[in-house]
Amino acid sequence: MNKRQLVELTRVNLRYANPQVTEKIRKKGKSGKQLSRSLINQYILSGLVFIVVYGFMMIMTDFSRMPGFFTYYVALFGLLGLSQGITVIYNVFFEGNDLQTFLPLPFKQAQIFLAKILVVALTVTPFVFPLLILFLLTGWRAGVFLPVTILLSVILFILFLLITFSICSLIVFGMARTAFFQKHKRLVTSLLLSGSMLVGVVGILLMNTQNSSFEVDGSFADRGAIAFLLPLFYAVKEPFTSVGALSIAGVLLLAVLLAMIINKALLPKLYEQLTAANQSAVSKRKRKTHQNLRQLLFSYNSQLVRDPNLIMQVMSTSLMTPIIFIFAFAFGGKIALRDLDIRFIGVVFVTGIVLAALTVNQTSFISNLISLDQENFLFIRSLPISLKAYLKEKFRFGCLLQMVITGLIALLGGFSFGLPLIFIASLVLGSLLGSYLLSLRYFARDYRLMFLYWTNISQLFSRGGGNTGMILGMLLSMFISIILLVIYGMAALYFSFWLVNGIAFLLILIACVWWITYYQKRFWSKLE
Repeated sequence: MNKRQLVELTRVNLRYANPQVTEKIRKKGKSGKQLSRSLINQYILSGLVFIVVYGFMMIMTDFSRMPGFFTYYVALFGLLGLSQGITVIYNVFFEGNDLQTFLPLPFKQAQIFLAKILVVALTVTPFVFPLLILFLLTGWRAGVFLPVTILLSVILFILFLLITFSICSLIVFGMARTAFFQKHKRLVTSLLLSGSMLVGVVGILLMNTQNSSFEVDGSFADRGAIAFLLPLFYAVKEPFTSVGALSIAGVLLLAVLLAMIINKALLPKLYEQLTAANQSAVSKRKRKTHQNLRQLLFSYNSQLVRDPNLIMQVMSTSLMTPIIFIFAFAFGGKIALRDLDIRFIGVVFVTGIVLAALTVNQTSFISNLISLDQENFLFIRSLPISLKAYLKEKFRFGCLLQMVITGLIALLGGFSFGLPLIFIASLVLGSLLGSYLLSLRYFARDYRLMFLYWTNISQLFSRGGGNTGMILGMLLSMFISIILLVIYGMAALYFSFWLVNGIAFLLILIACVWWITYYQKRFWSKLE
């Protein structure tokens, strides 16, 4: 295999995966290798953020004496990697329209596959980077020679990634090769992507509700170990024993075996499979008559958001976090709020706004609704229709959709935590207000960063600050939200009910008026 061709092909896919970020870096005067290096640094920074966040959680635990928690974290990040890997692999290989670009060029199928899978790895690896810290901490606490621990941890981490990506590739390409997929692509896509997300969510919830545990030295409670992941534990803890050596050999053998299966079963027919899968079948559409402009635009916008890949991407990036939190803590019996004092009703309202901040972000429906038009937006602008009127109808649809989604999640959370009805109403109202305000922000952002020539949804999600900006923004929002909720809760506990909630209501009202006025002047009033 020509390594130089592989490197160049990877660089092309890397730049193609995030065109907005690529363009930003180019404007800074970077090109060639500097451009590629800057793009890679974006993903490295994302991984470092995950390492810092989870590293602080792990560093106080002696995993060398707790195989249960070791295998728990391996399974946790493995499920995250599996869920993200299936989605990203499908996007890169089947949702992209770049295959025709590579066909006339002298590239082997193995090179195209490896180049794309390397870009997939750069996208997914930050989600599983904490495993590297887990391996390092376990070997270090077990007393293994530090250079050996570092080398072995890196090797095992790479092997773990290879196994994860191989399993994801076999699932995606195996499903796509069936005749049923060719006839019912949208249905199979929905099942594939929703199934991968469901596996991740259900697996995490099952592990969180597991009650099996035992005492270590009478002071530390471990949980039941996941048997098939124990070889990784022994490989890190005692690599020089027969059990550890056999474990390392077993992991290596599994990675090689999966790679051989991909090489023999997938690569020889890669072109044919992708070409067949990317051929869009002509389908008959039902035409509706006697519709006014609002009804026509509502039907059109609803068609835009029905794409199964878009739905699963939004669910996995925007909705998974709050849903996992609700199920893990509420159904796990860790938090019960049935007897919450009425003094905290304002805090619950603000919690609804915070919930909206988790579900309405740059990966939401409203945040990409304009760019989903693609070339249709240029066609619509050529029609004798007011752009402002068109975008208002689009905003009305997207905002309503986001309010329904966030409101349903708020209802789920309220009933799951056993909140009284008045608190549930307060939580839902807060989520609806937050959804409306944030919809204004992200709809205007979509217009400002409009990108009509995308080939897969992830390109829209990475606009602006890219994946790094999205992760940092999410962490900053959560940090500020927690501080505000703690301050509000403490004030509600120690001061007069009417004084605290009256001041809070006044501040929220002022903030809402300023927010709406700002986007009215800076966005809506500037449209034709």
